[in-house]
Amino acid sequence: MSNEIIDGKARKVLVDDIDTDQIFHQSLLTIHNPEEIKPHIFGNLDGYRDFGKENHTDKILIVGKNFGKGSTRQQAVTGFLAHKIKAIIGASFGPIYYSNAVNAGLFLVEVPKIANFSIEENDELEINVAQSLLTNKTRGTSIKCEKIPIPVLDIIKAGGLMSLGEKM
Repeated sequence: MSNEIIDGKARKVLVDDIDTDQIFHQSLLTIHNPEEIKPHIFGNLDGYRDFGKENHTDKILIVGKNFGKGSTRQQAVTGFLAHKIKAIIGASFGPIYYSNAVNAGLFLVEVPKIANFSIEENDELEINVAQSLLTNKTRGTSIKCEKIPIPVLDIIKAGGLMSLGEKM
């Protein structure tokens, strides 16, 4: 995956400190089927309550800092996988959320200055993994990403930690 280019249209939810309860509400924790989780994503986040009912296939989600803070709620990861989102780009991620996402095969990219980088809804984005570079192809601008460690890339490429273990 280190030589891979990931591209997709931007979907902005540029809000700081989104916790896992705002991603997937605690009252729904008995739901485990990914397709049943999907319509509830951001159902508890003002301004984005319809997000889960929209089509986000192949999109790149743009979020703020400390995304996914809080609990270990797996549905907060599974819902984005069910939506077939290619990647989530944020200024930073809650550490537990980051671990859960990587272990499930959800691609997260840290861009500390993402709030200052010009991205509009549906702009064409490209992530160059090898160069740690995010490019807004619509606007012709680029910004450096945090380098993603090789073991993390291996897990993502395999489709998650369990899948990687099965391949070994």
